[in-house]
Amino acid sequence: MIQIDKNDNLYKYLTNLGVNNVEETYLELAQNGRYKLADVKQYFQEIFEPSKTEDINESELEKVLDYYIDLKSVKTLSSKELNDNLKNYKQTNNKQIKEAIINSQLKDILYLSLNYKTMHKDEDIQDIVQVANLGLMDAINNYKVDAKINFKDYVVYWVRNRILEEFKGENKC
Repeated sequence: MIQIDKNDNLYKYLTNLGVNNVEETYLELAQNGRYKLADVKQYFQEIFEPSKTEDINESELEKVLDYYIDLKSVKTLSSKELNDNLKNYKQTNNKQIKEAIINSQLKDILYLSLNYKTMHKDEDIQDIVQVANLGLMDAINNYKVDAKINFKDYVVYWVRNRILEEFKGENKC
C-alpha cells in the first residue's frame, strides 16, 4: 500500500496549490509511479499523446498540472447531455447551463493547447489555454443546434482559429 509522504515535493506542491483533495490526487500520481514532480511528465504522456508533452519544461509542466488538477472535479457530459445543454442554452441563455458546457470541454481545451504548444514552444501554456478558452466561447456563441456538425468538431475549428489569429505573427516553427 502506498503511503502519503507529506515531505515529498509533489505533495507540498499540491498543498501549496490549495487542492481540496490533495491526498487523493497525490495517491493517484503515486500509484502510477509519479512520486516526484519531475516524473509527472510521464503521467501526462499517458493522458495525452506523448508528442504533446515531450518539449514542455518543468515550469510549463507545473502549469499544466495546475490546470489538470482543477479539471479533475469537473463533470464531463455525454454527447446527449452536451447536445441537450446546448439546446437549452440557446433557448434560455442560462449562464449555469453555459458554464456546464464550458466545463465539459476543458479537457479538450487543454489537449488542443498542448498540441499548439508543441508547434510553438516559446509561447506560455497559460496564454495558449486562455486564447483556447476564448475560442470555446466563440464556438458556444456561434453554434447552431440544428447544424450537421458535431459540437466538439466545431469547438476545434473555433479554438484553432482563435489561437492562429492570436499568435499568427509569432509563428516560430
